[in-house]
Amino acid sequence: MRSFTDVSEALVAAGLPHEIIHLPSSSRTAQLAADALGVAVPDVVKSLVFLADGRAVVTLVPGDATVDTLALARELGVHDVTLARGREVREWTGYKPGAVPPVGLATALPVVADPGVFVPEVVYCGGGTSTAVLRARSAGLKALVAPRRVAIGSRS
Repeated sequence: MRSFTDVSEALVAAGLPHEIIHLPSSSRTAQLAADALGVAVPDVVKSLVFLADGRAVVTLVPGDATVDTLALARELGVHDVTLARGREVREWTGYKPGAVPPVGLATALPVVADPGVFVPEVVYCGGGTSTAVLRARSAGLKALVAPRRVAIGSRS
């Protein structure tokens, strides 16, 4: 299983300034992370793994949004989009659900990001464990991850 060290090493290798913040309790959800960090929920980025016609894809959405699977399916040109199961997430990313970072994954996966992820100057992402959070500038993260940017975030 990968950890925050793998996340940090990937960012150091890429030359992206960052900070790994260690929290005293779980940050498995965007709300928990925002509360622990004292930041707004939209500043927290959710990294979620979906299966698109059976192929894994990582999605990035602001913490106050959910993934619009219909928009994701249209963007990818697929028929079936489902949230990956915990075992699949661990297998493809090397991390547990709720701790998946946008970088340092065990397998190179395509990434689709909602443009809202890059609105805050600084964002907070999964840091590799349920108590680690990655803090980085959104512009640097966008340049490193080079995601397909499309409106996939839905707010109720």
